[in-house]
Amino acid sequence: MIRENDMVYICSPLSAPTANEIRANMELARSYMQLVSKVFRCRAVAPHAYLPELLDDRVLWVRELGISVGMKLLEHSQALIVCSPVISCGMQAEIVKARELGIPVYALLKEDPYIGVVQTPST
Repeated sequence: MIRENDMVYICSPLSAPTANEIRANMELARSYMQLVSKVFRCRAVAPHAYLPELLDDRVLWVRELGISVGMKLLEHSQALIVCSPVISCGMQAEIVKARELGIPVYALLKEDPYIGVVQTPST
């Protein structure tokens, strides 16, 4: 269960074929952060919403740095919310890591007028 002020990791796609699509995915991650923060009164974090502004994903060591920052934030989170029906390789790694750490994994249900989350099975 997500509690007020919990840190909640937003799991959504970043990679895309074009720079414009990557930018759109960053904006979508930001909107998920805002939505989850507002609805659950928590601290939603989505490193992929901002880190690409600072780091060049095309340089291997810089990409690895960005991934490690995200994983470190995940380690300190009380929950992970999957915000996409499509699971990328990076998202799958985050979900696996959350489960290894015993962090509950939820799926965002965004159906008007209801917005909520459902916990996913651990297997």
